[in-house]
Parts: sequence; structure tokens; C-alpha cells
Amino acid sequence: MTTRCLVFFLVLFLSACDKPLRLPYITPELHHWPKPYKGVAGLRLHVFNTGTVEVPSKLVYRGGRLLDTHTLDILVFVIEHPRHGLILVGTGLNREVADNPEQYLGVLLTSLGSPAMEKGQDILSQLQRAKLPDDRVRYLILPDLQLDHTGELESFPSAQAIVTSTEHNAAIDQEGTGLYLTKEYDNVRKWRFIDFAGAKPLGTFRVHQDLFGDGSVLLIDAAGATAGGLAVLVRLPAAPAVLCGNLAWTTEQYRYARLPGLLADRDAWWEKVWRLKKFKELVPELAVLPDHDWAAIEAAKTKDMVLHPFSVQELAEDTDKKTSENKVRKDGQSKRRQK
Repeated sequence: MTTRCLVFFLVLFLSACDKPLRLPYITPELHHWPKPYKGVAGLRLHVFNTGTVEVPSKLVYRGGRLLDTHTLDILVFVIEHPRHGLILVGTGLNREVADNPEQYLGVLLTSLGSPAMEKGQDILSQLQRAKLPDDRVRYLILPDLQLDHTGELESFPSAQAIVTSTEHNAAIDQEGTGLYLTKEYDNVRKWRFIDFAGAKPLGTFRVHQDLFGDGSVLLIDAAGATAGGLAVLVRLPAAPAVLCGNLAWTTEQYRYARLPGLLADRDAWWEKVWRLKKFKELVPELAVLPDHDWAAIEAAKTKDMVLHPFSVQELAEDTDKKTSENKVRKDGQSKRRQK
């Protein structure tokens, strides 16, 4: 309780010190964005929910009430690429959160928010049930290195972890703050660090990097909420989609430019969220997918997206089906031996 009070006072202090923000002027011009839109054939986007975290509303919206709470969905986006296998954007909560969140996350983090996760809700288990083999996962794009994105990072040892060098350095420097869990990525050996120095603009954004050089998956500088955040633009066949990362946790943050309670760089976040809004204005078909808002994903779904809502009942039915199939198989093997 004491820790939560300290966070409240920190947010209040930062809010009181804020200078008024000016509305930035974003040139109504699209860079490196051919018209008409041309998507990449064979791309598909899957979305999974690996749990929730209930946090004080003041952390989600700077104008939120201290005693109110807001539930954030911990989503994982999976890009199914015709040439590069499966690309995860975030890895969700670690499976151990389902058993004992306080033991796994520690007192500090569980005092900031109340996580909720069912057994079998981790991304590895859900990929298996969706018939998306984990050995096809080749890349892990990390919007940041905080626990909502790194939970199952080490479950994909053959995949390349992609993060900005700035974010990686911040995670190392802030190890003792409780914002990062280094145990979730200290054994990762295949890193790829993104640097936007000298990069070209994309749409209304100042800089981007083309992950594969084919225009299919584009990484956007989303620093602001954290030191070195990433957003991802996917050129799906019918219409583009932007995976907001920490640029927008919820629809309200994006639609109304509502400041989160804690930001690494308030001015950077403010400018980038208005660039996102201008992008959507100039490209109406753009699907804007907030990072922690399942309802917003459902509302923005296009024909190139597959949503995988988690259901405890369906998980139980799937488990019963597998148990029954195993029993039938064993009975068949036993009968063959008897013959």
C-alpha cells in the first residue's frame, strides 16, 4: 500500500510540474506512402490476449482519478509472413503469473497493479492451440522491455529479439527501479538493436526502419512512454495496420491524445501521438491497434486479422478432447499388442 501511495504522489508531482502542451503542427503530407495503397500478399495478423493488469486510472490517464482503476489487456500480436515465418510483437505475461503473481513479479510490481492470468493463457500455449507452431517463430519485436512484452521472451531461444538500442540501455540502467524484469531477458543471445539515426520518414512519422527490406513490416520510432519504444506498421493485403506499442495503450489515449500518467519523455509522446492521429486522418483505412485494449482490436478488425479470444471453457474442452484422444490411442495400442 505504501508503494502505491508513493506512485500516486509521484504522478501528482509530475502532473503539477507539467508545462502546458502546445498542439503540434503536423504537415499533412505522406512520405514513402504510395497511392493507391498496395499491401503485401500473404500477410496475416493474429491477436492473442495473455491476461490483464488492473492499475490505478491515474497511471493510464494523467487526468484519471486516484481511487479508480482501469483494466489493461496484455496482448500479443503475431504476424504470419509468407517468407519469414511468424513474427511476434511482444510476448505477453510469463506463465508463472497464473500461479503466483506476487512471487514471480515481486511486491513492488504487484502493488502497482493486479495481474490476472489463467493457466494456459501464456502465448506459447495459445500458439499451440491455434496450430501456429512455436518453431516457426523467427523474430520477436519488442515495443519495449517491460514485463507486459517480455514475459515469454526466453521461450523462443531460436528467434531474434528486436528492440531499440536506446530501450535496451534504459532497461539495463533502470534494473533496480522495478519497471523492468531482467530475469525475463538476461539469457537472450540473439539480439538485433534498432537505431533510427539517418532513417527516412514514413507517412507522417519522422523516421522508420524496414525490417526485411520488402516493405511488409515497418518499425516506427515510438519513444516517449519509454526511452526507446517501437510501433509496428504491417502492410496487410487489404489495408495497413499500425500496432501502437506504448504510443497508445487504449483507444482513448490515441483518439483524444490523453497523456499516460508516467512518461519517459512527455513532449516526445505528445508529438508522436499527434503524428499518429494525422496519419489516420490522411489514410482513413489505417487500422490503429492500441497495445492494451482488446475491445479496440475487435472494433478495428479487418479481413486480414484473426482474433483469438481466450476462453477457460474452450481450454477445458480442448484439454478433455486431447485426453480422450490419448486414451483412444493408448487403448488401440494395447489391443494391437494383445493380438
